Amino acid sequence: MDFKQIPIPPLPSRLRNQGKRINDNHEALVAIQDLGESSIIDSPQYRKLGLSGALSRSLVRQGVGEKLVKAANLLPDEYSLVVWDGWRPYEVQKAIFDDYYSKLEHEHTGLTKDQLYEKTMKFVSPPSVDQGEPAPHITGGSVDLGILNESGALLDFGTEFDDFTEKSRTRYYEEQLEQGHKLSPQEQNALENRRLLYHVMGNSGFSNYFEEWWHFDYGNQWWAVSYQEPLAIYGLTNI
Repeated sequence: MDFKQIPIPPLPSRLRNQGKRINDNHEALVAIQDLGESSIIDSPQYRKLGLSGALSRSLVRQGVGEKLVKAANLLPDEYSLVVWDGWRPYEVQKAIFDDYYSKLEHEHTGLTKDQLYEKTMKFVSPPSVDQGEPAPHITGGSVDLGILNESGALLDFGTEFDDFTEKSRTRYYEEQLEQGHKLSPQEQNALENRRLLYHVMGNSGFSNYFEEWWHFDYGNQWWAVSYQEPLAIYGLTNI
């Protein structure tokens, strides 16, 4: 399938809530495996990595689940979505944030605590349970995912999931072309796969976090800002 280039995101800031208020519609969390869609595969990565408190199945808000079904049906025949993460308990969000902060602390010994905090937030949201500004995954409105081909193999997106480098930026390969660089066949393939995922998800109502090709939102504050919605419909939630 031939998809147009991924557009430049309208919101360059990492902290994009911009005061968006939340009017939670109180939708329940649903399990990916209960959506009844064979072309959506649940593969909870943090559980597989042995992270304490990580769930054995991925959960999302009901509306997110419905839009994932729509996205799966827009894929080429025999392709599937593979979901790596959805709603996170507070302790899991905190563990991911703290682990990455510690990693950066060892790699960048000259940075201040504030600088390390800002650098960590580029890829991992603080574990906020503030009613007015919760971490996106804690709302059940965020989902991390990729695409499997007809053989069940992950398409090449240029990086692995949770690869916290500049290559994970959704438009990385678009930017390489814009800067006059020639892409290798493998890089061109990764570009086309990112375009496929971006547009399938966007056409289903999701917004993308521009630093991570795998992260999409619906209903939470990030989504509300991206689509200029007056209110977010998902706030803090729990099982």
